[in-house]
Amino acid sequence: MRNDDVFFQLYLIRHGESMGNVETDEPFDVMNPPLTLHGEKQAQALAERMSGVRLDAIYSSPLERAVCTALPCVQKCGCALVFDEMLCEKGVCVDFKGFLSYAESDSDCADRAKKFLQKLIAKHSDGAVAVVSHGEFIQFLIRAALNINDIKFCVYNTSVTKINFRKDKPHKLAFQNDISHLLSLDGDKTEWM
Repeated sequence: MRNDDVFFQLYLIRHGESMGNVETDEPFDVMNPPLTLHGEKQAQALAERMSGVRLDAIYSSPLERAVCTALPCVQKCGCALVFDEMLCEKGVCVDFKGFLSYAESDSDCADRAKKFLQKLIAKHSDGAVAVVSHGEFIQFLIRAALNINDIKFCVYNTSVTKINFRKDKPHKLAFQNDISHLLSLDGDKTEWM
């Protein structure tokens, strides 16, 4: 349900469980780990949950774990998928060689989050968008959207956070870190981080 004073709805989604989230002896690309089988199931459950949400687009980090989480949602929602390098995890960038690690300060990451939100709102004002990204960067996006600092948030795998952007009022956190769609998965864990 949308209030008249809400001009933009933002759904922030963390990628599904990846090889980087679990202890394993299997080799994987540390900079760009794939989803685990469990992470793929989480992505499918997320897609079912988001299928009833009217979205203008789904924006995704270009990292594999985010893309593989976003794709089932795009198929269910029937909206555009947009890759954006600004959604990479803190300290990860893309260049002609692939994904690289670099030292990104909290201040620089916060600025990147603010710039991304400004760009998103300019393009999708009066709309609704989902963003699939990474735990630490989602925290920066939440803080930027709500204009708060120095608060840490739990961001579980495939959790959904919704922020309503309101005209001439502080933006409103509708819900945060919602993983209700995972409750139906057999053998899901109590810790998703």
